[in-house]
Amino acid sequence: DEGKEGDREEEEEEVEMEEERDDDQEVTVNPHASVFSELCMYQEGTGGRGGEDRRAPVFVKLWEWNYVDIARECREYLGPNGFDAVQVSPVTEHKRGSQWWTKYQPVSFGLSSRSGTAEEFREMVAECRAAGVQVIVDIILNHIATPCQAARGHPGDNESATPCMGWNGSTYGKRRISGARGWDAARPELFRHNPGHPLSGICTVGAPSYLCGSLVTTDCSCCKCDLYGLPDWNTELQEVQEIHYKHVEELYDLGVTMLRVDAALYEDVGQTSRVLNRFPWDYVYMEWWGEYPVGIHDKYIGNYRDVAFTWKVTNALASEANLTKLPKILSLSHGVFGIDDDSAIYPIAYHDKRTDEAVQSIATYKNGLEYHQQQKFFLAWPKTTRILLWSGFSWSSTSQGPPGCELGQELCTPDPVFNKAGKAACMPTPTSSPLPEKEAQKRQWVCEHRWTGVAGLIGFRKACRGLPVAQVPSTGEGHLAFKAGEKCLVALVKGTNDRWPQGYGHLGNWSLHGLSVGLPPGRYCDVASLPTRLAKGATSCPREVVIGSQGVVKSGSVLEGDLLAIHVGARLHHRNHHHDRRLRGAAA
Repeated sequence: DEGKEGDREEEEEEVEMEEERDDDQEVTVNPHASVFSELCMYQEGTGGRGGEDRRAPVFVKLWEWNYVDIARECREYLGPNGFDAVQVSPVTEHKRGSQWWTKYQPVSFGLSSRSGTAEEFREMVAECRAAGVQVIVDIILNHIATPCQAARGHPGDNESATPCMGWNGSTYGKRRISGARGWDAARPELFRHNPGHPLSGICTVGAPSYLCGSLVTTDCSCCKCDLYGLPDWNTELQEVQEIHYKHVEELYDLGVTMLRVDAALYEDVGQTSRVLNRFPWDYVYMEWWGEYPVGIHDKYIGNYRDVAFTWKVTNALASEANLTKLPKILSLSHGVFGIDDDSAIYPIAYHDKRTDEAVQSIATYKNGLEYHQQQKFFLAWPKTTRILLWSGFSWSSTSQGPPGCELGQELCTPDPVFNKAGKAACMPTPTSSPLPEKEAQKRQWVCEHRWTGVAGLIGFRKACRGLPVAQVPSTGEGHLAFKAGEKCLVALVKGTNDRWPQGYGHLGNWSLHGLSVGLPPGRYCDVASLPTRLAKGATSCPREVVIGSQGVVKSGSVLEGDLLAIHVGARLHHRNHHHDRRLRGAAA
């Protein structure tokens, strides 16, 4: 062992000396409504002085976390590790129930909900902003909640017409809400309805086609319909626009700088933009389902959610059994046809695309190590500008809300993420695919964004995003390496799945010894092995790569089913070997 240690020291000294040497579709829209989105594109790929600095926004959705925990996470983890923004679940008061979707059925524009009180929300926004993390609110301007059983079919036009109780005590009924603020009360006439019949909607849209007499939804043919039977705000009315404006204004005044627009396909572009674009948001994106864009929504509202990108990554890294096709992932530049990178945000997962059991082609935590490799690839891939990571809870049924809220409960208190000792009680980083069934079904916080390697890769993304990609020639099927520019390297090995064997078995770890990568000499930290960002002045790392003269790897390996990432900015500082030897000699 002493001989091996001496060899490593000599090898590192040699590398250090080498390193030192190296030193239209036309739509009538208010033209004034587009002032912010038209003149200042959201989160451009480049910016800064001269507009030449490459940007690489990394957002994370903390699904159903409470506000107190989000504030703490911003202070202790998101801010220090370089996350740019946190997306929170819908913030308005909603109907009662334990399911996740109750938060998408608002009953007032009060800001007290299952996630916490209005004051806790305000404090969370302030603390996240102070930590350098912006806040994305999932905003719902399309509809209100369906009525409770007591209000269905109720013809009354008096106080008894609102027998339903919201999460924080606000009352509502069939196509009417009493409101929590005074200004947010709404009678049936403010929702789209058949003439003379304010208690009945014009039409309903939902599964299986989600169409309303047209072959597409982008023509707003469904904009007057009740989505899933949820009463549809008549946003043509000035009174409705003013209600929505007051809600949006409050969010902006509290420090919210970014929005996700729920059900954007079912809202009129011009009417929505008249409300949103009175404020200079830093970023806005829309819930989007893969439709071909018509060049209007992104011009007047914001970016598209590109859900097809994650499908392609999942297929390449998990579902595809032909190992020879793995290099094709290097040509990946977009997901949905017609949506380019300048107009897109790429989520790794989203709440409407989940399954009760693990499904290899659908990216969720239930796929274990495969999912983790996919989110690492999302972070390491240089061709995409804006990415949205997912971090939530586990489920045995996709209807379930957060831990502590079980099916059948009308009111509940979600379990906190942080335990009494102040530690995040999260699922550990997975080591196999899929997760063991017991672990996958257990009710707990998963915290995918805290899995080993995610925080370290944020620094890689900031350094390497936007650089040209070139494959590094290598041997061995199921192995893939590529460079980003001349200073960044990624290498990965496809994993295996115990439930869905692909036929190629276990590929094992990949030794990179002898691989010509062309990076400057040095001892590099594999940032994809770090639990947090690389510390300034670090001299060691969980996994390291040594590159010698001529840019050839002298030591380093990629674990099966994992991803390695190094860049010039993550070279480790020199160890003082002579000082170490003197200490060992003195001890002897």
